[in-house]
Amino acid sequence: MTLTSILPTLRASLPNPLDPTLWPAVTVATVDDVTVRAVSMQRLADVVGTPCVHTAEEAPPRYRPRDWRPREVCVTVAAVTRVRRPWGVLLVELDAVLPDCAVLTEARVIGRSSVAPAAVVTLTTNPAGTAGVDAVLPADVAVGDLVCFPCRRAVTHRDLAVH
Repeated sequence: MTLTSILPTLRASLPNPLDPTLWPAVTVATVDDVTVRAVSMQRLADVVGTPCVHTAEEAPPRYRPRDWRPREVCVTVAAVTRVRRPWGVLLVELDAVLPDCAVLTEARVIGRSSVAPAAVVTLTTNPAGTAGVDAVLPADVAVGDLVCFPCRRAVTHRDLAVH
């Protein structure tokens, strides 16, 4: 449990910490953005649209063997297209297909600073709201928000595009 999860109002001045072993090397969290090797994920989404992918080297493990070589991993940014609250469940629909390598425990809203408490949401890509995956996002997630999350292998835009 982190200080920003206990006191969500601190997120306006203190970035929510990220697990450096799950994100690419040289990833830095700010109050409203994530930068990977000095590339802003918010700016990347502004320039190329969503869904978008940024590929980089994985962070080295704490205790690495001699023959360790970094793999390519990526960070994905998707936009929220719909938010529903049926039966007390928060369903968030994204404009991207969620890959099986996505680390949704590290998902975060970028582009704005939220002081709302964290809530368990079900991320989905289809309008029916079925086959969703749970993640923790601010309770005030809204249409148009950008959701950023790491993936444990490199994926392409083609893998994320909704057909």
